[in-house]
Amino acid sequence: MREELSLDAFGAATVRLLDGDWATCLQRTCARLKSIGRKHHADGAQALVRRLRRTRPSTYGHCVRVARVSRLTGRALGFDAQRLQQLSSTAMMHDMGKILVPESVLSRPRRPTRFEQFLLHLHPTLGALLASYFNLPAELRVRTEHHHERWDGRGYPHGLGSTDIPLMARIVQVADAYDAMIDRRPYNRPRTHADAVAELRAEAGKQFDPRVVEAFLDVYRVCEEEE
Repeated sequence: MREELSLDAFGAATVRLLDGDWATCLQRTCARLKSIGRKHHADGAQALVRRLRRTRPSTYGHCVRVARVSRLTGRALGFDAQRLQQLSSTAMMHDMGKILVPESVLSRPRRPTRFEQFLLHLHPTLGALLASYFNLPAELRVRTEHHHERWDGRGYPHGLGSTDIPLMARIVQVADAYDAMIDRRPYNRPRTHADAVAELRAEAGKQFDPRVVEAFLDVYRVCEEEE
């Protein structure tokens, strides 16, 4: 695999990739998935989730956990049943773009190289692309695409900040970060719940929306009190 690859994204449905074996493979895979997506007008989200479960089982498990935590946080923020369902769908879809990231990159037993980091940073954009292929609502595509933005505007893929980031994306971001910290991964030793909470508090107002962090912590305070 060469380490030169350029990407231009125009809107939701077009990505142009030049040079590199991975780019050629990605183009072929996207063409195949676009064809499959046309057959799933009614159940595009379920079709993508099934594919994620089959091809990236560890990512699927992560998405299930993030969906659960996101839903609890949304409830603490006063979401009604309809918004909670939308939030769950956003969380389940947030890492869907990793279907198009090589498994060898996702399961690496070390820190990623610069090129591997570049591939990983593409996954929100690739997820939006898949959402368009499978005819998912535009609002869902936007929410999933922005779950790696930061409150201080230093995230990706578009450098959005503060309330320019969709609220559901901000909720998923906190749940995603928490699960990533406590999960055992090939390149990362899991942190304790207390350490993860301390990190969320430290990043409130920088990486994370402070109001979302407080709602998340309220959920876990209640859980701890019930135990």
